[in-house]
Amino acid sequence: MLERLLRQLSARPPGTADTVGAPFSRRELAVAVLLLEVAQCDRDVGPEETRAIECIVRERLGVDAESTTAFIAAARTEFDAALEDWIFAKQVREGFDAAERLAIVRQMWELVYADGHLQRLEEALMKRLAGALRIGSADFEAARAQAFAREHASVPSRVADE
Repeated sequence: MLERLLRQLSARPPGTADTVGAPFSRRELAVAVLLLEVAQCDRDVGPEETRAIECIVRERLGVDAESTTAFIAAARTEFDAALEDWIFAKQVREGFDAAERLAIVRQMWELVYADGHLQRLEEALMKRLAGALRIGSADFEAARAQAFAREHASVPSRVADE
């Protein structure tokens, strides 16, 4: 039993391989895992959020339409196997430059606003992830405002209770 435990502890944790398999790179997969975390934060992943994730994966991460479902499934597997998101935040932080990380935070905000509601848990998660990605507060708020303007130009923001 002790040997089995030692083998498990020495095994590579989820999210540490360089690639998951062609054509899915580790850094893009890490972004998708963070998107999945943002989407499920309020425990209600609606069709708007699912479409937003698919759109980000296709248009902004460059995954072709035929591979999108498999890519998201691979990200879901990584997400489900992980105990914490720090490894994925670290991969994004190390795999993308500051401007790219800011764009990723903007995409996460677009996902948050996709369902028309801002939950307190979502806002707290976004602040934590922005810190982990080393995004300053001014850039964080600018990304939030840009995402809100893009998603809900004429809809007032509201924060719902958990």
